[in-house]
Amino acid sequence: TLDGDLTPGQASKLTLKVSKDGEPVTDLQPYLGAYGHLVVLRVRDLAYLHVHPDGAPGDGKTQAGPEIVFYAEVPSGGDYRLFLDFQHEGEVRTADFTLGAGQGPATPATPAATSTATSGGHGH
Repeated sequence: TLDGDLTPGQASKLTLKVSKDGEPVTDLQPYLGAYGHLVVLRVRDLAYLHVHPDGAPGDGKTQAGPEIVFYAEVPSGGDYRLFLDFQHEGEVRTADFTLGAGQGPATPATPAATSTATSGGHGH
C-alpha cells in the first residue's frame, strides 16, 4: 500500500507498506543496496524520477519492512505512475500505483501488482 500525497515543487513523504497474504513483511532483503527503489513517471510526458528510500540496510535504525519511506519531489501537477522494486524471499518484485500530484490519495494500479524481475545490479 502507499500512504502520502505528491505536492509539486516540494519533497513529499511517501510511505510504502509491503504485505504478503495480508500479513506485514518484516524481512525485506537489500536490493541494489536498499530495501526499495521507487521510479516515478509523469503520465503526460514520461518525466522520470528514481528515488532512494530514507535510511539504509545495516544503519542501525532502518527496519527491514514492512514500511519503506521515500521523499519524492515532482516538478509539476498531474498524474504520476509509481513503481516500487523490492526483494523478498530471494525474488525482486514490483508494485505499481497511480497518484495525482496534489489531487488526493493513491490508488493501486491492480489488486496484485507484482512481477518478478531479475537482479542485474547497477551498483546503487
